[in-house]
Amino acid sequence: MDLGRKAGSRRSEMLLARARRSVAGGDSSSMRVLPYHPPLVVQSGQGSRIRDVDGNDYLDLNIAYGPLLFGHRPPFVIDAVVEQITQRGSILGFPQTLSFEVAEKIQLLFPSMELMRFANSGTEAVASSIRLARAVTGRRGVMLFEGHYHGWSDAVFHCYHAGLDRLSEEPGAPAIPGTMGMNGAPHDAWLARFNHLDSVRACFDRHGDDIAAVILEPVMGNAGVIPPEPGFLEGLREITQERGALLVFDEVITGLRIAPGGAQQRYAVRPDLTILSKALGGGFPIAAFGGAAHIMERIVSRDVFHGGVYSGNAAVLAAANAVLTHVIAHGQAAYDELEVNASTLTQGAREIFRKLDVPCFIQHVGPMITILLTTRPVAAIREYRDALRCCDQEGHIRLQKLLLEHGLYIHPNPFEPQYLSFAHSRADIDLCVELIDSAARVFSATHSPA
Repeated sequence: MDLGRKAGSRRSEMLLARARRSVAGGDSSSMRVLPYHPPLVVQSGQGSRIRDVDGNDYLDLNIAYGPLLFGHRPPFVIDAVVEQITQRGSILGFPQTLSFEVAEKIQLLFPSMELMRFANSGTEAVASSIRLARAVTGRRGVMLFEGHYHGWSDAVFHCYHAGLDRLSEEPGAPAIPGTMGMNGAPHDAWLARFNHLDSVRACFDRHGDDIAAVILEPVMGNAGVIPPEPGFLEGLREITQERGALLVFDEVITGLRIAPGGAQQRYAVRPDLTILSKALGGGFPIAAFGGAAHIMERIVSRDVFHGGVYSGNAAVLAAANAVLTHVIAHGQAAYDELEVNASTLTQGAREIFRKLDVPCFIQHVGPMITILLTTRPVAAIREYRDALRCCDQEGHIRLQKLLLEHGLYIHPNPFEPQYLSFAHSRADIDLCVELIDSAARVFSATHSPA
């Protein structure tokens, strides 16, 4: 397969212009039509590759922003969904065996989820979890972390990519609304700094007994890939138990990805509530939230409402059942191979940029990878502020365009992770390194960091 933009992008440009006449902005997610994104309308995906409407093929390191744990169109997921919708129905409107069969498999991987409910997206599941935490604790507030994204509901949607001039030096400052039209929301939401337990303690000291929940991405995935430092998650667990707040892991990205049981397995810290999505559906829109039985009983007793016509519909449950069956069957060994592939790719990319004297910061947690071009050499990035201070955004945008020309797709937003899937072979990894080398050579010949 010949990779790269050999056929240009004329048809993509024409179709995007047509789309903008009926779809606001040209697509139904602003992240897919950023003003600096090269024109790209994708026709199909297969395994680790995508093909655009102009006939160009690319090796895909975005895999739909993370859901495609097994790559594009994994046959066992497609077969399960086709069988379900042709033999039994896509949505039935009644309890069904698939619901508890999927839940039981999740319980095997995530023992902290003693009871759970299904939803349609991470945004929905997070909003329900915050409502549940408030009901259980009788408190009104929530602690968020700078740079962490938990969906776009009014409960938690803050300006997670705020500039340094908008971030307060005072721990526990109010979260900044993430968009217009929120009427001041998120209300009763306060910010702490990731990997800073002193910031967390200060936020609790300031807001006393008002914090119902501390919610975070246990591995940060919205400012590049930033792992928790040793002791940070354990410290959060201890502080929340001492202060009577719930600890909520948003594992929308990390769940089923960095380990079969997500970040809570990898770091051996058990939260009170967990949110799953993305990889759970293998490309179909599903989420789950759950935790200790005594917490989830507030939904059972109807003290807390949770519903949704499409929540846990048969089609998406069939996809999730197929994904979970394969994850359980293949076990940790498959994830160990993903880890090796990610290490090979990051080490190769790091060496390329080092030889070309292009400053960058490259690391991975499992198959979550960040390749962050920087304005200066950087030894470590431990929080959002670190990434923001050193990021060479314009350089990343230019590098992304060069990679696209050579046949490798990464997202043009430098804070979006790259993802490996089980469909990425060792040959794909070697090809990634070759394509990065080719694009980086062109990049280094003309670019000076800002």
